[in-house]
This record gives sequence, structure tokens and C-alpha cells, in this order.
Amino acid sequence: MIYLIWSIINLAVLFFFFYLITGFIRKGKSFFNPQLKVVSILVMVVGIFQLLSATGLEENSNQIEITQDYDNNNPSKIEELVLEDHLTFDINLLVKYSIDQNDFIPTESNSFLTGFISGYEWEYTLIQTNSYTSNQKAEFEAKGILKWKLFGVNLYNETKTFSGTLN
Repeated sequence: MIYLIWSIINLAVLFFFFYLITGFIRKGKSFFNPQLKVVSILVMVVGIFQLLSATGLEENSNQIEITQDYDNNNPSKIEELVLEDHLTFDINLLVKYSIDQNDFIPTESNSFLTGFISGYEWEYTLIQTNSYTSNQKAEFEAKGILKWKLFGVNLYNETKTFSGTLN
């Protein structure tokens, strides 16, 4: 529930920013309410700064290469798992395996958020998993950082660690 409330707060700040911009364009500086003038100007300045700086941001691919020494001609298999399921969003994990006869060798992994993710950013940092044969299951441990953002500004980093088995 806290994730939903945080997303709604982010949307409210975004709508407040657009309200301030349109009001400022229509009426000028007389638009600002004297009681909320400092907060309104702060939201406008941060919003404009975020819009200008967003063009130069690099996107984190959240992809980790596990094994480099494998045959690219081997068939591959992708295992997908939901690491954390919330009301508004999920944290997902993909692990790609190269199939060498009866052995499944992990080659790369990817993790991402799906759903209503306003105010969050996921940084996938580590995975530890092992090779397995067709009659076994692979154990894994994955780590990442869930960044709580308000209007694009990072306010809190929540470290997450997941462990389990892949079929």
C-alpha cells in the first residue's frame, strides 16, 4: 500500500507542476499564491531542472553477463520469475541459459520493474546462480536497489536481496 501512496504523491507533484507552468504562462508571477509562493517556485525550479537534465540521462540496462565462455551455437532457454509482487508493480528476473547437452549454463540475466512504477527506479546489481542439469533446479541470489524518487530526485535507496530456485 505504501508503494501506491508514493506513486500517487509523485503524480500529484507532477500535476501541480503542470498547473503552475500553465498558470505562470497565463498570468505571470501574479498567479502565485502568497502563502505557497516559496513551495510553488521550488516545485517549478526543480521541475524545469529535471526536464532539462532528463535529455542527457543514460538508461541503466539492468543486464548482467554471467558467463562469457560458452558456445553461441548452443540452444538457449530463458527462465522468468517474479521476485516481488506488489499491488502496483512487480520486480521481475530473467535468466538466460545456454544448453550444452544436458547442462544448463547461465549466460546472462536481466531484471526490471513492470506495472505502475511512478516514483521508482530499479538498479539491478548482482546475481549469483549455478549451472544445473535437466533433472535439477538452479538456486540463485539476486540483489538490487529500489530507488524512491520524488519528481525525479532520489530521496531513498532500498536495498533488496532475493533468493530462491529456478525450474
